[in-house]
Amino acid sequence: MYRSSIALAALAAVLYALPAAAQSANGASGLARTVAQAQNAIGIAALRRGGTLALEETVSSNGLSGTGTSAGAIGGIRFSERNSTPPVVQADGYDGTSAWNQDQSGLVWVDGSVLGMSQEIDQAYAFNETLFTPHAGGASLAWSGTKTDRGRSYAVVTVTPPHSQLPMDVWIDAASHLPARFVIAAGPLVNTVTLSDYRRVDGLMVAYRVHVETSTGNASDVTVTSAKIGSDDVALAKPASSVHDFSMNGGRTSTTLPIDLIDNHVYLDVMLNGKGPYRFVFDTGGSNVIDPAVAAEIGAKGAGSLQGSGAGSATESFSFATVDSLQVGDATLRDQVFAVGPVRQGFGVAAGQRVDGLIGFEVLARYVTTFDYGKHAVTLQMPGASPPAGAAVMPFFFGSTQPQFACTIDGIATSCAVDTGARNTITLLAPFVAAHPQVVPASHSAEGVGGFGVGGGDRGVLGRLSSLQFSQFTLHDLIAEYSEQKEGFFASPFLAANVGGGVWKRFAVTFDYVKRTMALQPNAAYDTRDAYERAGLFLITTGGKIVVYDVRPGTPAAAAGLVKGDTLVSIDGVPPASLQQAREALNGAAGTVLHLQVAGKTGTARAVTMTLRDWV
Repeated sequence: MYRSSIALAALAAVLYALPAAAQSANGASGLARTVAQAQNAIGIAALRRGGTLALEETVSSNGLSGTGTSAGAIGGIRFSERNSTPPVVQADGYDGTSAWNQDQSGLVWVDGSVLGMSQEIDQAYAFNETLFTPHAGGASLAWSGTKTDRGRSYAVVTVTPPHSQLPMDVWIDAASHLPARFVIAAGPLVNTVTLSDYRRVDGLMVAYRVHVETSTGNASDVTVTSAKIGSDDVALAKPASSVHDFSMNGGRTSTTLPIDLIDNHVYLDVMLNGKGPYRFVFDTGGSNVIDPAVAAEIGAKGAGSLQGSGAGSATESFSFATVDSLQVGDATLRDQVFAVGPVRQGFGVAAGQRVDGLIGFEVLARYVTTFDYGKHAVTLQMPGASPPAGAAVMPFFFGSTQPQFACTIDGIATSCAVDTGARNTITLLAPFVAAHPQVVPASHSAEGVGGFGVGGGDRGVLGRLSSLQFSQFTLHDLIAEYSEQKEGFFASPFLAANVGGGVWKRFAVTFDYVKRTMALQPNAAYDTRDAYERAGLFLITTGGKIVVYDVRPGTPAAAAGLVKGDTLVSIDGVPPASLQQAREALNGAAGTVLHLQVAGKTGTARAVTMTLRDWV
């Protein structure tokens, strides 16, 4: 998504020549007239001169405040922005080749995903007023008619910049002929950028106020305090990565610590500010997150308020805090920014484990990390370590902070994401399923909940995937979730699938984020046939009770009459000691008969007999 602290200058509307496609399309006259009117309002000569537009700003973003700078090559695509709203400090940009990001420590990484590249290109194209250069800088233009909002009329042009796959709507005020709004939809996430308070800078009209709203409920405001046009290529270049906030205790070069693998999630113990141990999930699909109770215990005070999304359709509120030290075995990271949010509620209720937080990108980006699923261990090595001898080494690229890699799903070449924090073997994202309905097997389950995380449960059907290929490996007969989500991560465009622990537990996987490689060594579980829970229930814990969150139609649980909201009292006469123990019983051998005692929402108890079977 666009950074919440995004700062956009106005588009300088200069019509040199419209693309031939736009000239011949319906509405060509409206498009030409709109741009011609805008060119007079903004200033043609300033755009012709070019140069670097540099802004200094004050920023208010999601309850945090601070300062920012933005710079762009007028009429081009190079762009950068840097924002400091403590404790969050970040920068990003597009240097004409790479979409880059930088965190508060100086760590720089390149987002090579279609979505990430498209977002940065769109932002650079808009900031640099490239829409109105000759042939619109090679963009695709479409006339989208006129719209009215709050008594004001707008002409709307839909623009897809070159090398971007993300269209944006530019709303041009019918009275002032100045660009007033950008609307950018990246799948279910819609960002609306509103421009106002135009002032002339060296002949170019620049918006001094920018308001950004997202469909997830986040907002930010930017006010320009200084604007000038000059020449500054340094400000537009991708900075060198320089990070020195991590080490290994005692001068060691590596540390190995045990993990628990439960429901395909990797659990380990960490220390925070010298306190703990705290139980964390190690998640390649995530970043630093701690529960508010943990933040209070270690003295990390949260600031700001951000609405975050994840697996489900809903959002959760997060703040930000700095943790002085994060220790993972003998590895220590200092001054780490953590999101503070309901981890124990959002993850713990479905995990059946105490979950105090998550670690992910920040740790992985600093160390060479091996998830050895067969040995139930994680090893962190200092940068520069060689991949294991004999391992198959394959490249990956970043989609935001998550590794993505080239994969082939049932013969379709595409991109997949690595998610050690996903319980499912593989989840095919809803847009990919909609575009390739042939991947859904004829024999599949009814819709139901397949996972649970930030935002609640995710829903889809289950079936067996014919093949998943990556590097030199081909896996068959995997149990896949075919997502039907309309919101959240699983509704994201430009990505085919999220590959979870059900695949990675077949390997020892070594990630080198600096080199952007992952090294794979198959273990004894490589050829194991994929299996799934045999009852058709998704259970969570609420108030110390084990509660039915979802019953999938057509399964043993549905046939036995279990319904959402039932409480599991006992299995074969014995109250389950934990959610994990209950799940293990429900995943017994096919043909096993279980005698359950359950209580309905009113508290009325009843006996239920259920015969387990493979239903997917």
